[in-house]
Amino acid sequence: MTALTATIHQDEVSAWQKVAVYRCLQALLNHGLKVGPTCRFFAVTSGHLRMPLLGEEGPRRFQAAASNTLARLARHHFNPVMTELQHYLKPFVQPDEFTLLTLGKIAATNVFSCIPFLGITLTTLQTVTRWMEDGQRRQALCKALKQMCQAIRIYLRKWERISYPRISVQQFSTYLFPLYACIARTWLPERDPLVKLAVLKALRPMLSILLPRTDFQMEIHQDILLLAAQGESSVEPFLVTQILAQILEASLVNSNPIPRTHVEPLACTLTRQISSGDHQHPPRWHRQENCAEISHIFLQLARLHPSELLRVFQKKLEEGQEGVRLVVLRSLSEIVGAQFPELWSRRMLCVKVVKVVLADNETQVRLATLQVIGQLLRAGYLEKVEGWSLNYISLQLAMSAHRLMHPTQKLPLGGLEEKAMERVGTEALHVAVASGRQGSQELWVRLLDYVLQPHYTGVATPLCHSLTLLAEQRWRKVLQSPDGLEAGNVPTPQELMARLLSLAVSPLEGSGRGSAALLLLNALRPEMFKDVAENWWVEVPIMVRYLEGRTKYTLPLSAWEKKLLEFLKKSIQQKRSGRIEEEEEEKEDGCWNLVLAKELSRQRQLWPGSSTEQAFLCKATGVALAAARDAEGVTGHLLDLLLHTDYTNEGQQKGMGWCLAYCAEGHLAEVLEALGRFEAEISEEEDSTCRLCGQGLPQPEKSGVKSALLGLYGSAISHAPREQLLPPLLGRIVGRMLHHYLTAGGLERAKGDTGLALSFARSVSEVSLAIQGLGDVQMPQKRDLLDHLVALLKAQPLDHLDSPICQETMVALRHLSRVPEALSPEENLRLAELCLGHLFALPPSGLVEDASQALYRGALRALSDLVETLLDDREVSGWLQQVLQLLGYCLASEREWERARSVQLGTHLLRARRQKTKTLPQAQWGSFSLLVGALVPLTYDTLGTIRQGVSDCIGILLSLQGATLPQKLKSEGWRLRCIRQDIYRKSTKRIQAASRQLAKVVSWSLPPEEILPFLRVLMEQLGAISAHCDQATLLWFEVAVTEREMDLEDKICNLVSVICSQLQHSEEPNLRQGLACAVCVLAEHHCKATCATLLEQALLPLRTRKKLWTALATYKDLSVPVLKLLFSWLKAGKGRKRGGGGEEEVHVPDCVPVLVALQDVVLALDSCTGLFSLLSALCCTLLWQLSQEEGDEMPTAETSSVSEENRQHRAGPLELRGLSVGVLQAVFSKASPEATVDLGGTWTVLMKPGYSLKGAALLGRAFLTCPEDPFLDGLLRRLLPSLRSSRAASKDLSLAFCTELSGLLLHRRPETLPLLLQGWLARAKDGGPSMRSVSVRGLGNVVETTPQEAKQHQESLLATLLQAAGDPTSPEVAREGLDALRKVVASGCFGKHSRHMLQAMASQAQEHFWHMNGDLRTAAFQLLGQLAVVVTPKHTTSFAKVVVRGSLAALLVHLKDSNLVVAMACWGALGACAPFVGLQDLLADMHAWLLLMDVSGAYHSRLMERVCRHLALTDPGLLETILAEVPQSLSCAWEEIQLAACKLAGILMETMDTLRLGRLDLEPLLQALQTLAQQDSSDAAVKTAASDAAAVVRQKWQERQAQGCQWRALPGWFFRRQRKGNHGRRRAP
Repeated sequence: MTALTATIHQDEVSAWQKVAVYRCLQALLNHGLKVGPTCRFFAVTSGHLRMPLLGEEGPRRFQAAASNTLARLARHHFNPVMTELQHYLKPFVQPDEFTLLTLGKIAATNVFSCIPFLGITLTTLQTVTRWMEDGQRRQALCKALKQMCQAIRIYLRKWERISYPRISVQQFSTYLFPLYACIARTWLPERDPLVKLAVLKALRPMLSILLPRTDFQMEIHQDILLLAAQGESSVEPFLVTQILAQILEASLVNSNPIPRTHVEPLACTLTRQISSGDHQHPPRWHRQENCAEISHIFLQLARLHPSELLRVFQKKLEEGQEGVRLVVLRSLSEIVGAQFPELWSRRMLCVKVVKVVLADNETQVRLATLQVIGQLLRAGYLEKVEGWSLNYISLQLAMSAHRLMHPTQKLPLGGLEEKAMERVGTEALHVAVASGRQGSQELWVRLLDYVLQPHYTGVATPLCHSLTLLAEQRWRKVLQSPDGLEAGNVPTPQELMARLLSLAVSPLEGSGRGSAALLLLNALRPEMFKDVAENWWVEVPIMVRYLEGRTKYTLPLSAWEKKLLEFLKKSIQQKRSGRIEEEEEEKEDGCWNLVLAKELSRQRQLWPGSSTEQAFLCKATGVALAAARDAEGVTGHLLDLLLHTDYTNEGQQKGMGWCLAYCAEGHLAEVLEALGRFEAEISEEEDSTCRLCGQGLPQPEKSGVKSALLGLYGSAISHAPREQLLPPLLGRIVGRMLHHYLTAGGLERAKGDTGLALSFARSVSEVSLAIQGLGDVQMPQKRDLLDHLVALLKAQPLDHLDSPICQETMVALRHLSRVPEALSPEENLRLAELCLGHLFALPPSGLVEDASQALYRGALRALSDLVETLLDDREVSGWLQQVLQLLGYCLASEREWERARSVQLGTHLLRARRQKTKTLPQAQWGSFSLLVGALVPLTYDTLGTIRQGVSDCIGILLSLQGATLPQKLKSEGWRLRCIRQDIYRKSTKRIQAASRQLAKVVSWSLPPEEILPFLRVLMEQLGAISAHCDQATLLWFEVAVTEREMDLEDKICNLVSVICSQLQHSEEPNLRQGLACAVCVLAEHHCKATCATLLEQALLPLRTRKKLWTALATYKDLSVPVLKLLFSWLKAGKGRKRGGGGEEEVHVPDCVPVLVALQDVVLALDSCTGLFSLLSALCCTLLWQLSQEEGDEMPTAETSSVSEENRQHRAGPLELRGLSVGVLQAVFSKASPEATVDLGGTWTVLMKPGYSLKGAALLGRAFLTCPEDPFLDGLLRRLLPSLRSSRAASKDLSLAFCTELSGLLLHRRPETLPLLLQGWLARAKDGGPSMRSVSVRGLGNVVETTPQEAKQHQESLLATLLQAAGDPTSPEVAREGLDALRKVVASGCFGKHSRHMLQAMASQAQEHFWHMNGDLRTAAFQLLGQLAVVVTPKHTTSFAKVVVRGSLAALLVHLKDSNLVVAMACWGALGACAPFVGLQDLLADMHAWLLLMDVSGAYHSRLMERVCRHLALTDPGLLETILAEVPQSLSCAWEEIQLAACKLAGILMETMDTLRLGRLDLEPLLQALQTLAQQDSSDAAVKTAASDAAAVVRQKWQERQAQGCQWRALPGWFFRRQRKGNHGRRRAP
C-alpha cells in the first residue's frame, strides 16, 4: 500500500501507470483491505480530478480512476474526502467535471453521511448553474443531481437511522427547485443531445421531490407543453413520456388538475408520437413500453378532463387519417373498457365519437371500431344491440366473410385480419346477449343464419354460446308469456341438427365448438326438437363432460365420432317410434329422417373432401337412411348419391362406402337394389344384362369404377344384419364381385392398379367375415377367391413395399382360410411359407421413409395373424416343428432384418399359442430343444429388438412346457423379466450376463435325457450366422455343461464324437474354432473322458487333431491337467508294452496318438510358467524310453518330424522313436528356447538308434549358454538321483546328460562330481561304444572344467584315456580319448609329464594320422600340437627327435587334406612343432588362409620347397627321415594327399644332396611312384605328379654319373620301364 501511494505522488510516473495504481487500490479496497491514507494522498488525488482536459482519452481515464478511488475511500474516510472536495466547491466558481461526478458517487454510496452536506452543496450549485456553459460540466451536474436526489429519497424513507436533525421534503425541494428551473427551462431547449439526455434522466428523481408541494406543482404544470415538445425531438421519447405521466399522476393524486388548455396540445402531441410514420430514429427496445405509457397518460387525462379529451378524439377522427384514427380508437377502447365514473355521464359523447368512423372501410379501422363497440356494449353505454350497432356488426361480418370466400386480391397473412374481425364481431354480439338484454327476433334470426353459413365456422363457438343464451331467454319468455314466440323465417330442425352435428365432429377446434354446438342443440330442444330430444337433457351434459379436460392430443376422435353417431341413432330412432297417428302426416311431410339424411348429404358438400366432418356426415347420412321408412325414397337417394360421387376421389369413395354400410343395417335390400340400378345406369345399352357394366368407359376410368363397386359391395356386407345376408351373399354378391374384378382386367390390371387390388382384397375380407358369422355355411367360390389372392400376392415386387396390397391380401387370406371347407394342413403350410418368403425378402424398413415404415409394420402384423391362423388347426404335437420349419432358415439368415422379422413372428405365434394352450406334453421336449437351440445365437445379435424378442420366445416356450425356475435361481433373484430388460441394453457386459442367466434357466429346466440333444443342437448352430453369434452358442454350451455336469458323465464320448464329425466335414475357420472351443468346455469339466475320446478318433485328420489339441492347450488353465493326463497315459502305455500281465487289462490309449497329442499340446503352450517340473519329467521319461531302444535299426530318413502318412497307420519302433524325438523337440522349444538355438543336429542324432546317449549329452551341452535356465534345474532334479541307482539304463542316461555340465555342477551340486567321475571311469572301460564315447568325453570335460577333482584320480584317468585313445574298434571312442588327452595336456593339472608319457600320447596321435575318420585325424593333429606347446625344455631334444622328426612328413602333406578341419588342425600342429626343427621363422612368413584357398597347389609346393631347402642347410638328416615317410603318404586313399606326396618327393629329390641320395634305399619310393603312375583309378594330376617325381629321381642319377660318383645298384626293371615310359628321353646306359 505504501509503495502504491508513493507511486501516485511521483510526477515522472505516466498517466497510464497511475491509472493502473488507482485500479489496484480499488481492488484492494473491494477485498476488504483497511488503509489509512494521508491528507497529502487526498490532496494529490483531488488535484488529479482537476487536471486540464485536452480532449485525450488517457487523462479522462486517469481522472475517472482518481474519482472512483476517492468515492471508494469515502466509505471509510468520509470526512477527509468530503472536506477536500468541499474545499474546491466554491460559490460563483465553476466546479470541475470530475469533482461533481465524485460528489454524486459519494452521495449515492454514503447516503446518511452526506445529508448534512447536501444543503450547502445544492446552495453552492445554484450560484454556478446559470453561468455553466460547458456541456460536459452540465452532464456531470445532471448526473450528480440525479444521484443526490436518489440519496434524498432514501433518506426520506429511512430518516430515523441518522442522528442528524431531520430535514423535511419541503426543505429539500426548496434547494432543488432553482436547479430544476434552470436545467429544465434553460438547458433542455438547447440542441446538445447529450445534455438533453442527462437533463431528462435527472428530472424524474427531482420531480419526485418537487411534486408533493402544490406551489411547485403549479409551476411545473407550466412546463408540460415544453416537455411534450421534447418528446417529438428527443432521442429518448420514453423518458419524456415517463415524466409527463409522473406529473399527471401527481396532479390526479393531489386533485390539482392541469390546465384545460393543455389537454388538446398534449393529446395531439402524444397521438402524433404514436401514429407518426417518421422513423428517423431506429426502434428501441422500450418503444412498446412508450406506447403503453402514453395509453396510461390518456387514461389519466380521461379522468382529469373527459369532455375535453373526447372532443379532441372526435376532432382527430374527423381528420380522416388512418394512423390517427387507429390510435384514437384504441385509446378510446381502453378508456371505455376502464369504466371510469367520470365517463358515465358522457357515454353519449363516446357513442358520438364512434359513429364518426362507421363509414371507414379500412380493415384495421373496422377492427378497432368493432372493439370499441364491444367495449360500449360491455360497459352498458349502448342500451340495446339492435339498430346501428347490430347493423354495423352484421355488415362487417358479411364483408369479412365475402373477402375470405371470394378474395379479389391476396389477403395479408392469409386473411388473418378478416378472421380477427369475425371473432371480434361475434364476441361483441355475445357480450350484448350475455349482458342480459332481451334479444329481438331480428337478432335471433341473424344468429341462426350465421351458424348455418359455412364461412362462419371459425366463429361458431361464440355464435353457439350467444344462441344458447338467446334460446334460454326465449324459453323463459315462453314460460312467462302465454302469447308464445314470434314466428319468423328460421331454419328447419333438420338443417340445424345437421349443421350442429357437423360442428361437433371436431369438438376442440375453435375454443371448444363441440361443447358449444351440443349445448345449443340442447337449448333448442323445447322449441325445435320436441320429438327427438326427449333424453337430450341427460345425454348432452354427459357428452360435454366427456370433453372437459381433454386436448386435441388426448381426445380419441374415433371414440368421439362413435358417441355422436350413437347420439344421432338414438334421436332418430325415437322419432321413428313416435306416435302412430302422426305417421301419415310424416309421410306427407316427406319423412323427417329422410329429410335429415338429405340435409346431411347437402352439408357434406360444404366441407373439404378429406376432412373428418365429411366422413362423419357420410356415416350420419347412412344412419339417417337406415332409420327412414320410405324404402323407395331411400333407394332413390342412394342411387342419386352413387351417380354423383367422384370415384377418382378417395375421400368421396370412402364416404359412399360408409354411407352404404350404415344404411345396410336397416335397408340391405334397398342398398343392393341401389347398387344394381347404379350398374344399370352406367351401362351404354338399354339391355344392360347383355352388356358389361361400364363397358363404354376407357380402361383407367372403367377399372376405377369397378374397384369402387368392389369396395361398395364389401361395405354393404360389413354392417348388414346376418339374418338377411345369406341369400344375397351366396347368390349374387360374391358372383358380382368376381365378375367386376375379372372384367376390370384381373391380375394383369391389378399389378398396376393399386386401387383395384386393394378393393378386391378388402371385399374378400368382408365376404369371409360375413360368412364366418353365418355359421357352418360353405362358399362355393372359396377356391377361386383363394387362387386370385395368391396370384395377387405373388405378383407383388420383392425389392420394395410401396402399397398396402401385401397387408390387405394376407388379411383376406386369413379371413378366407377360416371359411368352412378348411384347407388341408399341407396347403396351409405352403401358403404360410409363400407369404413368409415374400415378406421377409423385402429390404429393411430402416432404409425407407417414415411413411413406408407404417406399411412394413402393417404387413408384418398381417403376416403374423395369417400364420397364426394357418397353424391354429395343428395338433399340439406338431405345432413347434411347424414353427421351426417355417422360421428356421430366416433365423439363421445373414440379413439382420430377416432375423428380426422371424423373431418378431415367432414371438407373436408363441404368445398366441400360450393363450390357447397352457402346457405341452413332455414328449415335446425334443421340439423345444430344436427351437431354443435355433434362437440361442440370436441372444448376441447386434439388434436389441432381436435379443429382446429371443428372450420373450424362450420365456414363452418355458411357460408352454410347464417349466419353472429352480429354487437355486429363484433364491438369487433371477427373473425372466429382468433378463429381458438387461439383454436389450447396449452394454456388452450386461448382454453377456443376461444371456448367461437365460442359459442357466433353460439348462436347469431341461430333463436329463434332453441335455445331449440340446447340446447337439447348439453345436449345429455354430457358424450359422456370424462369429459374434457363435460366442452366444458357446456361452450357452458352457453354461449347460457346467450346470448339468453330473448328467453328462456318460454322454461325453458321444458328444465329442459328434463334434469331431462336424470338424471333419467343415472347412470354415470360424466354425472350426467354435467346435474346438466346445471340446475345451467339455474337457474343462470332463478332462479324462474328453481326451480319451479324442485319442480314440483314429480317422480324424491331422489338421483337425492338431486344432483340437492346440485349443485344449490354450483354453484357460486346461493345459496342466491335459499334460498330466497324457503324460500318465504315456508312462502307462510304455509300462504295459514292457511289462504286460495285469497291465493289459487296464484301458490305456496307444502310445502313438498320445505322443502326437503331447507334441501338439506342448507346441501350443503360450507360456511354460509353472510347467517346468512337469515338462522336465516328460523329457526325462522320453529320454529314458529312447535309451531303452538301442537295438532298433537305423531309420531311412534322419528327421525329427513325422509325416502324415506315418500317422495314419499303427506305428512301428522307428516311428515311435521319431514321435518321441518330436515331443522332445517341442518341449525344448517351449521350455528353453535359448538352449534350442544350439540343438540343430541334436535331433538327428537322437533319431539314430544307438545314439540316444550321445543325443542326451548334446541336450545337456545346449544348457551351457543358459546355465540359469529353470528347465535345467528340473531336469537335474530328475536325473541326478539316478547316479546312485542300480539300474544301468537310468544311470547311463544321467551320466550322458551331465557329460558337458561338470563345470556347472561344480557350482550347483559339487557333491555329485565324485559320483560322475567314478561312473565315467567305470563306463569308459566296460560300457558299450556309445556309453564309452560319452564317458571319455565326460572325463575330458572334468579335466578341463574341474582340474582339482581330476587330479585326485590322475593315474586311473590317464590310463583310461590312453586306453580309449588307442581303441581300434570305435573311432568315436578313440577320437574322444585323443580329445580328452589334449584337454589333460592343456590343463596342466597333472604337472609336468614324463618323457615316456609324452611319447605315449604322441604315439597315439601318430597312429591316427592316416585314419579314414576325419574327426579322428583332427583330434590327432590337435593333440600333437598341444603336446608341442606344453613340452618342457628337459624333453625338447627327445620330443624333437622322436615325435617331431617322425611326424613332419605327415604334417607337410596333410596341409592339403580334403577335410579343411583336418588341414587347419595340421597347420596348427606344424606351427607348434616348427621351433623344434628351426622352421618358426620360415612359417611366420606364410599364411594359413592362402594355403587353404590354394586350389592349384602352387602355394603349398612353395611351402614344402622352402622347408626342404631350409632343412637341407640346417638338418639334412631330417630330409632323409621325411623321404622315408613319403611312400606311406603315396599309399593313402586320398588323392589330395597323394598329389602332395608326389610333389614332396620331387622337391626332396631336387633339394637333397646327390651324395646322400646315393646312400638311400629309394626302392620303396620308386615302387610307390611307379605304381601310382600306372594305376587306372588314379587322377590324371596324380599320375602326372608321380611321373614327374620319378623323372626327378632319374635326373638326379644322371647328374651323379656325370660327376663320377657310384650309386647304389638300381633294379633293372626300373630302367626298362623308364625307357618305355619316357618317350624319347635319353636312355640310361
